[in-house]
Amino acid sequence: MPKCSQINFEFTELLPGRHTVVTISVHLSRRNNQHLAALSPHNQGETIFMKKLTLAAAALCVALGGTVARAQDAGALLDLLVRKRLISDQEAEEVRTELVKESASTAAGKWKLSAPITELELYGDMRLRYEYRGGRLPSTDQFGQDHTNDWYERHRQRYRLRVGLRGTLADDWFFGLRLETSASNRSTNVTFGGESSGGPFAKGDDGIFVGQAYFGYTGFPDFKFTGGRMPQPLITTSMLWDDDINPEGLAEQWKHTFTFDIGGGGGEAIQSYSKGGYSKEGKSVVAAQAAEPFKLKLDVFANFAQYVYDDENPENPIGPNPTLPANTPGGQAGQKIPTGDAFMLAWQAGARLTFPNSVYVQLAPTLYNYTGNGDTFNIHFNGDPGGNQTGINSLLVFDLPAEVGWKLWDMPMRVFGEFVDNIEGHDRAKAAGHPDHTGQHYAWMIGGAIGQLKAKSDWEIRAWYQYAGQFALDPNLVDSDIYDSRVNERGIAVKAGYMVADAISLNLTWAYAWRVNSFLGTGGSGDIPINPLDQYQIFQADMSVKF
Repeated sequence: MPKCSQINFEFTELLPGRHTVVTISVHLSRRNNQHLAALSPHNQGETIFMKKLTLAAAALCVALGGTVARAQDAGALLDLLVRKRLISDQEAEEVRTELVKESASTAAGKWKLSAPITELELYGDMRLRYEYRGGRLPSTDQFGQDHTNDWYERHRQRYRLRVGLRGTLADDWFFGLRLETSASNRSTNVTFGGESSGGPFAKGDDGIFVGQAYFGYTGFPDFKFTGGRMPQPLITTSMLWDDDINPEGLAEQWKHTFTFDIGGGGGEAIQSYSKGGYSKEGKSVVAAQAAEPFKLKLDVFANFAQYVYDDENPENPIGPNPTLPANTPGGQAGQKIPTGDAFMLAWQAGARLTFPNSVYVQLAPTLYNYTGNGDTFNIHFNGDPGGNQTGINSLLVFDLPAEVGWKLWDMPMRVFGEFVDNIEGHDRAKAAGHPDHTGQHYAWMIGGAIGQLKAKSDWEIRAWYQYAGQFALDPNLVDSDIYDSRVNERGIAVKAGYMVADAISLNLTWAYAWRVNSFLGTGGSGDIPINPLDQYQIFQADMSVKF
């Protein structure tokens, strides 16, 4: 009787995004090393059964993996079975054909991706918000305004929707695209019932806009290059940058991680009085356990950016260059309008040092420079009522965000802060007609947080104090919620969040601000159309779904 030998084959699949390992075991037998296809007719039923089993195993691999990885895993399984001479090439091709039919009949199989795409992710979020914000005029009429000490208030119900695709391409390229509601650079919110015409439930302001469109390259170790309308590549805070802004231009990033093991090794011999170390003399000498090394992790990074702040159009007009109108304030009447684009350049270099037990320290000093003023932002910033609120003249900003974090009783905690100095703030104040207030070129923030929002039942509370001088920051970039896109404001803010489910969160935000310098306006343009904004208050209640 022919001798039988058994062959065991195992295929293991780690499911993406899950902590689950699936192992498929195929146990087959063959006689005298004969190929299964060459067996007697008596065993042809076994061959058919084996083909079905192979198809089932390969189909299970396809069902468990990612879209691209599934086909690769099934193909690898079939190739291995052919090499083991468990199936023939023809049988493997038949199984592949069946798998293609199976995949095409599923919802995922109907997605057709071009060959260069190796990974694709669909993501997004939707948020419902109730918002109250109000601002108060000063108690004196120093700028000639009416209705002193009066409040301007708004109550709004709003929503936002953001949907995006991001993925990787062959040869170390990547890309991203995100669509979002609202054309504003600092908000993706749409107000319910906010249309001025079209009747109730009109859709005049419910548009879809391109929020992000970028691609890049990661082929060099530790480097990342990005171009387009991109997510913020710099480490920033809301005092300097609104989170909704997606800058346009180029960015270059470098990051390298160093690890250090300090100490460790054997310990000194010690005397033991335990039962395990007992001897006739009443004690014995045992070796101490080797000490664990003290591990440090150092992430060193450098980020550079070249943003197109304003595009001049045309750069070379017909005839003489246009000039500013005769009624332009600040002594700029008749001045030629620049014929070059405005760029914002950023240089950032920093480090994050992580100690054992999740203790870390991070610093990210940054320098921002503006080259050119374009045709939109060339009038000098003033900040007072009736003056220019958007000029970018005399801005050379040094920014130092910092953060220290740790865990206590397994609870994440952190302290964060930021210091900003507009090195050319004195010139900016003089150009605004306030040479006696040149000290308003500083801004700073200090705060703390406890908790984190990652999974169901997580919670977090953050609170901070913020101070922004009139000539310290770019009013076109600061956060549109906290202090209503204004400078010359100081105040406190509190945020609290709770994860109802892994993808659903509730957040509450409250902030109150006061004017820093009572002799100056509050530069910038926000949702409260009064200047000076002597006092300001905002409350937001959000419910968000992420997918």
